[in-house]
Amino acid sequence: MASKYEVEQMLIQSIENCNKQSKHIEGLWDEIGQKQNRIADLNWEITELKSENEELIEKQKEKEKAISKAQYQKNFIDAYSYRRTDN
Repeated sequence: MASKYEVEQMLIQSIENCNKQSKHIEGLWDEIGQKQNRIADLNWEITELKSENEELIEKQKEKEKAISKAQYQKNFIDAYSYRRTDN
């Protein structure tokens, strides 16, 4: 059987151990919060990049349409305009 002094020391040790674990858990919650904020920032950045990508794709399609139209006009003029000279 443990003496009164030994029981008191075990109790003090248990309390210290619980305090250390509580501080460790607190630190983990802080880390989780920081990571959640980082995830939210990255999700926002992904959304912005997707939007920008869609805009660039649309501009590229418009550019390709303009090039196609110009090529068609050039081919048409070359085929049906005999007086035209190519510089």
